[in-house]
Amino acid sequence: MSVCADAVDEALSSVGEALSSWADAVRRAEHGETVPVVAHGEHVADVVPSGELDRLRETIEVLSDSDLIRDLREGLADVTAGRTVSADQMAADLQARRDNE
Repeated sequence: MSVCADAVDEALSSVGEALSSWADAVRRAEHGETVPVVAHGEHVADVVPSGELDRLRETIEVLSDSDLIRDLREGLADVTAGRTVSADQMAADLQARRDNE
């Protein structure tokens, strides 16, 4: 019977350690850190702050939109070539568009 009791105590200790480790990983992620998860000596996952996951999803969405990527490249080419307008000019143009609606 003591072998079973020892096994139960060892399992409970491991569960407690796992819960403590998980709480630590969550606490670290809350502070902006990405925490690797290792199982059986292999890196299997990461605990990431939810804001970081949102940013990654947004990046994937943007990079998946070929029209948007083309527009961004064209815009950067315009800036490089000096084809820009001031914020005041942009505001006036937007106001004129609203007035014409």
